[in-house]
Amino acid sequence: MLESSFRLGTVFGIRIGVHYTWFIVFFLLISSLFVVFRNAHPEWSSHDTFLTALLATLLFFVSIILHELGHSLVAIAHGIKVRAITLFVFGGVAQIGKDADTAATEFFIAIAGPLVSFALAGLFYLLKLWLMPYSETATAVLEWLTTINLVVAIFNLIPGFPMDGGRIFRALIWKMTGNAVKGMQWAVMSGKIVAYGLMMTGMLIALQPAMLVNGLWLMGISWFLLAMAEDSKRTYFREHLAGHVSVGDVIQKEVPMITADMSILSWIDENMLLTGHRACLVIKDNQTIGLVSLSDIVKCPREQWSNTSVRKIMTPLKRLSIAQPTNSILEVLQIMNENGINQVPVLDQGKIIGWIDREHILKILQLHLDTGR
Repeated sequence: MLESSFRLGTVFGIRIGVHYTWFIVFFLLISSLFVVFRNAHPEWSSHDTFLTALLATLLFFVSIILHELGHSLVAIAHGIKVRAITLFVFGGVAQIGKDADTAATEFFIAIAGPLVSFALAGLFYLLKLWLMPYSETATAVLEWLTTINLVVAIFNLIPGFPMDGGRIFRALIWKMTGNAVKGMQWAVMSGKIVAYGLMMTGMLIALQPAMLVNGLWLMGISWFLLAMAEDSKRTYFREHLAGHVSVGDVIQKEVPMITADMSILSWIDENMLLTGHRACLVIKDNQTIGLVSLSDIVKCPREQWSNTSVRKIMTPLKRLSIAQPTNSILEVLQIMNENGINQVPVLDQGKIIGWIDREHILKILQLHLDTGR
């Protein structure tokens, strides 16, 4: 969802990025705060008011990053990899590598963000009291930051999945029932109820004079929560199912193969374009020596395709990620995601017996979900 983002930096090994939609809320928030500060302090110049609004906005998004870092650092402490934190139009999201293994882990990861926001609200409040006699500008910024962090903390505790409160609710149901699946089902249901409630509230607010933007914003958040709740449910049950299906059950034994000495051009014209196979195992003397895929072609200039063998651009067998028939397809998907690949050869007793590719896995999982089996 948030792939189109650019990198700001790295904190504790976590990539911090900004999605292009973030600029919408960034400029809207500056404009809104400019009006708020101008009305509260008409004696300020436009230049000073703008700089104050800009400072408050930047510190707010720093607060959002710290909120997400709260989730992320607790996840890392429990052995869960966190790929990135991305700011976008509706706030921020931490891209955590996998689901929590226990209800307690899920609870601690979920509660960490709101606790950070409560702590920031307390810190900004104390700073406001300290700086109040010295700076009217600092007092105004810190007072707003105190309020907005309290709002973020409390709003996120609403039990609507995938918000923090929904994840906490899921963890509690999971703990009480001992059933992670039931916890997810209840959490998604609560998320949809909350989202529809926010949508109705947004509609009512939008009907009020001068409140159209606020109402539309709340409706936008509700739509996002609905979409995320449904997407989270599909992802969770797909991964839950994937953890119970072995590679040996769905292995593709009819694997496309080409000889090591075949030219790139011949492979494309005589194989790829006719069969639709974007990748092939490379064979020499009846032994698999590597794998070549469409993405490997970029290693070679087009004018050299006719006289360059696929062996020159393939990934050698010793560098390939390999699966065993006993691996779950969830493990294979994790291998694919971590290495940015779409095919994984399957090795049994030292011999390649087939492969499994991403498209095949997703098709199998979707059929399981569609049939309810």
